[in-house]
Amino acid sequence: MNPYKKNNPSVMYYDSGGLIGASPENPGLVGMSAEYVQTHCILADGGDRFGVSALTFDKHEELLWMGNQGGHVTAYYPPEMSRYSSFQIHVSEDVRQILTIDEGILALTASSLRYQIRRGIPVYTHMSSNMNEMQCMLQMSSSRFLIGGHQDKLIDFNLAVCKESIVTDVGDAGCVMLRPHSRFVCAGNPLGRIDLRDPNSLKIEHSIDTHTGSLSDFDIQGNLLITCGFSSRHTTLSVDRFLMVYDLRMLRAVSPMQTVIDPFFLKFIPSISSRLAVVSAMGQIQLLDTIALAEPRLCLLQMDNPGAMCLTFDISSSSQVMAFGDNTGHIHYFTNSENPAFNTFSRPCEFADNSLNYPSFGIDDYSTPLSVIPMPIVHPEIPLASDWPPQFTQKVYRKPPGIDPEIFRTMKMQGPIGYAPNPRTTRRNQVVYFLGQNGYRHHSSHTNKSPKHQEDGSGFIAIPKRYRKIDVRYNKLGSDDFQFDHYNKTNFSGLEATLPNAYCNSMIQVLYFTEPLRAALLSHLCSKEFCLSCELGFLFYMLDTSQGQPCQPGNFLRAFRTVPEASALSLILSDLHPEAKLKVDFCALIQSWNRFMLHQMHVELVETRKKVEERMASKKPFVYKETDFPSISSDRSKEKKTSADVDIKLENERREDDSEVSQLFGTKQLQMNCCLKCSCEVRKESILLVCNLVYPTYAPEKDEWSFCDILKRSLCPQQITPAWCEKCSKFTPTSQSRILQSIPKLLAINTGLHNPQHKQFWQTQMDKVVAKVATLDVTASRSATPTSSLSPASSSVLGSSKPCRYGDNCSRPGCRFRHSFDNRAPVHQQTATGGNPYCSNNWLPHSIEMCLLDGDKLEITKVEKDKQANSTDEDPPATNERKRKFELSAVVCYVNDQSSPEKRNLVALVKVPDSYLQDRHKSEHRWYLFNDFSISPVPAHEAVWFSLDWKVPCVLYYSCPEVQEAQSEIRHTLSRGVFNEDACIARSGGTSGITFTPLHDNEKLKSGDLVAMDAEFVTLNQEESELRSDGKMSTIKPSQMSVARITCIRGHGQLEGTPFIDDYISTQEQVVDYLTKFSGIKPGDLDANFSSKHLTTLKSTYTKLRFLQDSGVIFVGHGLKNDFRVINLVVPPRARLKIQSETHDSVEDARAALQLFKKYKQLEADTKVGDALAELYEVGKLLNWKVPED
Repeated sequence: MNPYKKNNPSVMYYDSGGLIGASPENPGLVGMSAEYVQTHCILADGGDRFGVSALTFDKHEELLWMGNQGGHVTAYYPPEMSRYSSFQIHVSEDVRQILTIDEGILALTASSLRYQIRRGIPVYTHMSSNMNEMQCMLQMSSSRFLIGGHQDKLIDFNLAVCKESIVTDVGDAGCVMLRPHSRFVCAGNPLGRIDLRDPNSLKIEHSIDTHTGSLSDFDIQGNLLITCGFSSRHTTLSVDRFLMVYDLRMLRAVSPMQTVIDPFFLKFIPSISSRLAVVSAMGQIQLLDTIALAEPRLCLLQMDNPGAMCLTFDISSSSQVMAFGDNTGHIHYFTNSENPAFNTFSRPCEFADNSLNYPSFGIDDYSTPLSVIPMPIVHPEIPLASDWPPQFTQKVYRKPPGIDPEIFRTMKMQGPIGYAPNPRTTRRNQVVYFLGQNGYRHHSSHTNKSPKHQEDGSGFIAIPKRYRKIDVRYNKLGSDDFQFDHYNKTNFSGLEATLPNAYCNSMIQVLYFTEPLRAALLSHLCSKEFCLSCELGFLFYMLDTSQGQPCQPGNFLRAFRTVPEASALSLILSDLHPEAKLKVDFCALIQSWNRFMLHQMHVELVETRKKVEERMASKKPFVYKETDFPSISSDRSKEKKTSADVDIKLENERREDDSEVSQLFGTKQLQMNCCLKCSCEVRKESILLVCNLVYPTYAPEKDEWSFCDILKRSLCPQQITPAWCEKCSKFTPTSQSRILQSIPKLLAINTGLHNPQHKQFWQTQMDKVVAKVATLDVTASRSATPTSSLSPASSSVLGSSKPCRYGDNCSRPGCRFRHSFDNRAPVHQQTATGGNPYCSNNWLPHSIEMCLLDGDKLEITKVEKDKQANSTDEDPPATNERKRKFELSAVVCYVNDQSSPEKRNLVALVKVPDSYLQDRHKSEHRWYLFNDFSISPVPAHEAVWFSLDWKVPCVLYYSCPEVQEAQSEIRHTLSRGVFNEDACIARSGGTSGITFTPLHDNEKLKSGDLVAMDAEFVTLNQEESELRSDGKMSTIKPSQMSVARITCIRGHGQLEGTPFIDDYISTQEQVVDYLTKFSGIKPGDLDANFSSKHLTTLKSTYTKLRFLQDSGVIFVGHGLKNDFRVINLVVPPRARLKIQSETHDSVEDARAALQLFKKYKQLEADTKVGDALAELYEVGKLLNWKVPED
């Protein structure tokens, strides 16, 4: 029987009226999680002759130390409290106190101090003339201890040198109790006074008179000092039932605490600062709380040894165990846990080694091996009887095996050289030795394996080239000469992956091809500096206008890095160590990004709409409404309110928290929590934006599951878990369930396949689907790619996993080795599955139908292709909130390239809507693979085909036809007002740094107007290069640039040549190099606290440039292609001029570019361009191509 449960009824309580009662089976004491019960009563060593005088819990190991009145010390080890070590420290004197330190223990008697290690070996014993009637010790540091007793000396003892460094006079009353404090050393004497001494000089700072008779014990917790003792009443000492309480901050007494027992010892419970244990001499224990409780109930415990007197007690540092020692030699062990621990973090105890007993056997016993007796250590020159003779220890090399006879049979001689095809009986560079010929037993299981099975263990995984991560090769010009169009033959634009946190490129493409969301973000613009919805809208505008050229999502990732919630969710990879980046689970990361981004966009759109409504409401005239002033209405009108009014009010509140994201992705659900004990039901409505799939891995109700079954379990989960019940006022088993009240237009699903058990479940279900419809070899089919078309005659040829030595340049017909182009089917076969059963029979359906039946019961079914085609022609599409048909519109996959951790990436397979296609009549290729800037069309079945060893689905998007065919209206949010909203964010106001004249209201920018522009940049990260074998430097990763200053100059009108934009861009990121020599930017110019320039946000300046771009102006400048690429604008450059100076100034650069362009137009009108160039070349030759100083 469990002693914890057996002794539980021995706990007693006193209520507020003083009545005693037995505790219930699970008492609920206010302020405590559990109560103490006695589980052991141990007769200590020598307990039949001596009482227990000292008890101490070890602070470093799981040990309880006991000292008795006969000078003996014993350590006990839990849980059975068996003896760990036991030794004598004095012949006759009792043990007064035991202290545990890191190296051992200190045991104090009346005249000696013993230092002993825990295993019982003594270190030294200190005795002196000052050691007389010693009583207590206190550790001040690792080597400094204070020792006091019933005498007039307080000894400052140095443990390291075993010497008394200071001896202080404390008076005739002595010092019998020492307690630590942060400011004082608290010393108590038997006459009831406590001296607060300085820890260094040991001089008395303050004194407190506690009890009129005598002081029996005291303890300190923080600034609270509590004492117990005796009072003088009629010339006799009587136990004081009040505990005196003192505040050491004010050095005065506060309200005392009353007890129901006669207090003799007291001690604070370590882990509960307000909890106090008070012990009487008769073994009664009362637990008190220094904080007044609303429902005070006092707990009493009793030692199970009637008539015994308690001499000492201690509480473990974890507060889970209390130990009491009495005069009969027993130790009483109380605990509040079934498996208690003395310390929170204890080091393991060092136990004695077990003695080795070697078996004995006869000399004629040949069945017992000789190795049961260990080998003796002998000199190397002494021979042993078991040594082998020298002729048996010679090195003999194994003879090579003979040449395969098949090679001789098929060999064709060309002169002295013979050529033969590889019989494929062994691996490359591997020689098989038959060990059976050398006398060993031959294991035929290895050699009988077919070459195919031997190759399966090589670890090679053939990943199609379109899925692999593409490395951009850089040179002195950066990536300008990189042929991006070689990887993208479509009209869609890809995204560059050179910036930190570019792992989200795949999800950005998925969101971009969601037409309602794209229209909402393009129509969104707010004043928030780092708004992810605004930045996504700007990025989508780039993708619309880039015409197939890759875009750089620098501004979006810059804003993304500043969001504290993204950093808290570990979505920012640039903050991680390079080694930690290699261990990032991209599958879990992109799912967290999807959930975070949808929620963030929802919040930002709601905030923007509320601000717009507030501005509109502030402009409206005041109209009195009774609903706005309910206190003015009569009581009678209040009584007439119906439930319909309440429903309307709730509906308005829900509409206030509604956004385009929640209208598109939101699933209205009702969360129901029902207590199984009191049947109290709590309902709460919420909006679900992303569904996380829940797999039945721990409780499989059945063996075979469909995807629709898993999706239904995930949308409407039901579970029983402990939860807080307001009615029961405690944690009770609660039934939790979710009921769907509406079906979303777009269903976003996180697969959760970063868990190995979930991945195994998915693979098992795919195997079961294929096993039903195919009799092919599942192992061979699973390793094939979706577009591979293998005939029976060629399956053995292409079954090899060895890569071809010539790679993709191989031109040999019928080559049997692996190539990346083997995975690409011909154009006329891309609509077929190529005979692979895992492609034609998918576990993930292309189309599903969701329906909410009566009683809010959800039903999800798979829509077959034939039924889908028939329903499209006959039935109207179901677009209500109770029934919808969905088609798979996007899949984000994690590509695990095991050749290198840096090759892992995320790709997106997107079903592009017709509104994005230029030629809607030629829409046979609707599915496209987006691998950063590499975009290629893929067949539809490839979106639902997965090889979980390298292609793992992470995020799924199912769209209804309403979303696929949507053509939303886009509101143009940029206007001339962006120039009026310009504000300097520098603390100085930036008035001294204004170098431009803003546009006047009468200045109009028309299409074709000239605007000279220049931009300066700073470096956030230096480029990473490596030295190649030919001695040349190769750029691995380019430097990350950030725009620091943008200048635009008028190119026409009265103020021609005058800047109207000259903004310094504030940055919150660390700048590695300001490039002052080229940019003119100095440290402090971009800091709002120190800058004297006209400092603005990047978003403010970006909207101005966007307005200029939309107005159709012509930008003139030098290097505009790179400038607009970093600024994240797609504008074709009109001029590229290279200007060099000691320190660049963007105003001078832009003005010079404008003047050169004007001069060029003048020469072109006069047909003198050729003459001017010839003159420039002649002057350049004379000056050696150097600009003269004058």
